[in-house]
Amino acid sequence: MDPDAPRSLIARVLSTASRREVADAMTERIAADLPGLRDDDAIFGSLAASVEANVENVTHAIVLDVPVERIEVPLAALEYPRRVAQRGLAATSLVRAYYLGQQTMIALIGEALDADLEAAKELREAALRWLVGWSFDYNDVVTRRVLDEYEAERAAWVDARSGARTVRVLEVLEGEVPNVAAASASIRYPLRGSHIGLVVWYAEGVDEVERIERFLRELGDAVGALGPPLSVAVDRLTAWAWLPVSQGDAAIATAREFIVGAADPPRVVLGPPGEALEGFRATNRSAREVRRVADATGASLLVATDPGVGLAALVARDVGAARSWADGVLGDLTGANAADERLRSTLEIFLRTGGSFKATAEQQLMHANSVKYRVRRALQRRGREIADDRLDVEVALAVRRIFGPHAPGNPAR
Repeated sequence: MDPDAPRSLIARVLSTASRREVADAMTERIAADLPGLRDDDAIFGSLAASVEANVENVTHAIVLDVPVERIEVPLAALEYPRRVAQRGLAATSLVRAYYLGQQTMIALIGEALDADLEAAKELREAALRWLVGWSFDYNDVVTRRVLDEYEAERAAWVDARSGARTVRVLEVLEGEVPNVAAASASIRYPLRGSHIGLVVWYAEGVDEVERIERFLRELGDAVGALGPPLSVAVDRLTAWAWLPVSQGDAAIATAREFIVGAADPPRVVLGPPGEALEGFRATNRSAREVRRVADATGASLLVATDPGVGLAALVARDVGAARSWADGVLGDLTGANAADERLRSTLEIFLRTGGSFKATAEQQLMHANSVKYRVRRALQRRGREIADDRLDVEVALAVRRIFGPHAPGNPAR
């Protein structure tokens, strides 16, 4: 008998089998033995994706005769142990799942071999023996890698929950860092690169830390982050976070799109891109300052680099006083009606573009003559022309746009 004949027969059987049906049968077998998995849709979905990826991996490896030691573990198979670790489940369930899956696949292929009357009985028996040995070798390689992933995620999860990692991050934010490489290893995050800092929170809930961490992983994937996000729980509803990125401005633009399109996202503040250790600190500091603006205005998403937001973060230290000052600068132009809102918007863009009627018209999609009318009307409503107080007017318009009208007795709105 050709030494490669058993593998070739198994390859032929796998090539003609429905991989989806094989994966579904394996998933059902695992879930039947570990019934708690069905109680969590996210973890059951992750299991199903892991099984399907492993079936594809096994099929390609056998068909292409790839040595077991050179097989790469599929990404979906690495996500499942992370989910298991985050939920505090035992590592034994991971190993058991692989051997239950192996048992199911061997049984299904054994049935297919029994039905294959073209192959000699001796070859079919040899093929099944070959598959048993090969699948044990595969499980040995993959489960070692999967358990490593589980242990790493479990350590990170325990750190986050115990506060140990939070303490180390606070030391990096506020203390001396004599060795950046050592600090990076301590918090398991690359401090030498580019970062985007975030404050992420839910307005209500019981304990939303795990939900926030899941959102951050999805956000990191969406922006093409260079590694896992770093997050520390501030309380049960809030986390500070950092994303390691290559192109900060592009990542912020993509993050904005992802958050706006997400289903039931948390409230988010994105800090400006920062470089190395000082950037790591600065982007977090900026995001925390802008958080005050979100609290004062009820905004669900703010980006520190957007026009006026940095100024608003300073103003947010005393919103009531800032509103009162803005009212004094703008006069009757502070009206809450739609007409005054349009006049303020046009005047703010006009001043921001250096007094250009053309640039303002392009931004507002209107004729330059209409811009001239609105600017003239805005100054009439204000009650005086703009002279040396041009900067005051720009700031007052930004305060009014971001924080809304002054409300006596409710300075924070």
